[in-house]
Amino acid sequence: MSSGPVWGKKEARGDAEDKAQGLGDCWAHDIIAVASRAVSVRVQGPRTAETVQSARRELTERLAPGHVPGLVTTDEHSPYVGALLAVFGQSHTPERTPGPGAPQKAVLVPAPELVSAQVDKPRAATGRVETIAPRLIFGTPEPVAQRLETAPASSPVTTAFSECANGCDRHRNPRKARKVRSFSKQRAAQRAGSWLGMVLGIFCWVPRTLRQTPAMSLGKATHVLTGGEFLRLHPQGFRPPTGKDIRAGHTPCPAPAVPAGRLAQWPNKRLVQRSFQHLGVNARGLG
Repeated sequence: MSSGPVWGKKEARGDAEDKAQGLGDCWAHDIIAVASRAVSVRVQGPRTAETVQSARRELTERLAPGHVPGLVTTDEHSPYVGALLAVFGQSHTPERTPGPGAPQKAVLVPAPELVSAQVDKPRAATGRVETIAPRLIFGTPEPVAQRLETAPASSPVTTAFSECANGCDRHRNPRKARKVRSFSKQRAAQRAGSWLGMVLGIFCWVPRTLRQTPAMSLGKATHVLTGGEFLRLHPQGFRPPTGKDIRAGHTPCPAPAVPAGRLAQWPNKRLVQRSFQHLGVNARGLG
């Protein structure tokens, strides 16, 4: 099958012009509610700081005004720390120290109730994980221990729930399987398949430890839906696109993964680095 303007490419075979057109790797950035195992937020796009921050920004839009998550756990991907500061942080100007020199510039500090931990996984040269080392990023050990003790699902700091969700997503959706030729060749097909697999997992999949679907845990369903029952559901205000809309590209799927308005809210790199130095945070991979 020859390549053309509407066909995608894998990341290794794309050049700068292909990436400017949106071709190449497309990551699903998920935020999972551990208690229900439901994917609360999914933002698809390149694995960049802007996409991560857009997912965090969407989370704040779905939370109550002023609410801060009790405990956030991530892996060692460094943009997660900067995104938490950008979304749940507050501007703070350090007091001027005695002596000569210019006054210190403003930095971002986390909200007092924000607690975040990171799971580092050093790997061997073969790529195999050697050790798993949790590390506290924001907060103090006492609140972390208290919130882990009252956590509904897990006592240690772990990313097992997101890793399990990623594995299930690849199993359900062959477009996301590793080292295969079934990758998506159109952006709309990739996003549509990704959203379909995610929502089917919420309404039609029963986690073994919960004995009910994530939708039932959230009170959005009374029983495990079959595939046919799910397809007959229609969200409030939803209007299926017509064939004419699909041919013209007027569907939600081809829209940009990260809205331009959210990109403008991402703080500049120097502000993030200055905030990390002020807080004493060591985020692996910060460039």
